[in-house]
Amino acid sequence: MYALSLIGYVMIGLLLMSMMARARPRVKDPAPGKALKNIPMGLPSRFQLQRSSFLALLTGIAFGLLAGWMTWSTAGIVAAIALVTILFPMRYTFTTKGISVGDGAFYPWNGFSGFSAKGSSLKLDHPSLFGRLTLFVKPAEMGNVLEYVERYVRTR
Repeated sequence: MYALSLIGYVMIGLLLMSMMARARPRVKDPAPGKALKNIPMGLPSRFQLQRSSFLALLTGIAFGLLAGWMTWSTAGIVAAIALVTILFPMRYTFTTKGISVGDGAFYPWNGFSGFSAKGSSLKLDHPSLFGRLTLFVKPAEMGNVLEYVERYVRTR
């Protein structure tokens, strides 16, 4: 039983490190191309970026509490660290070569096959990412963002 709880804690630690690396990567390479615009990411965007790790953490916490190898205080600390990670400020950077989501993930324009904008969400079709990349942009900024997307995304 001790080995399973140790494995559980290691996996939860790895998930937290993965979330932190997406929010604040240690090595911040500048996005390729000339920077066109920086837009702060809203809370829905940051949650979407971290959703798989966040849901895996919640599942691990639930199983840990039900199985009895995790205490409520440890579960609270893990949940608090995950929430703080989601609350870190992040931004979109639009360049002449693509879009940088946060400081870690960069998506080149030529990888997108189309886009659709509705309200405050912009969905960029990306076949190699199992569907699309969804950006949540303030309605006041959507016009500027669509100008860049229309200029660089080649619809097929």
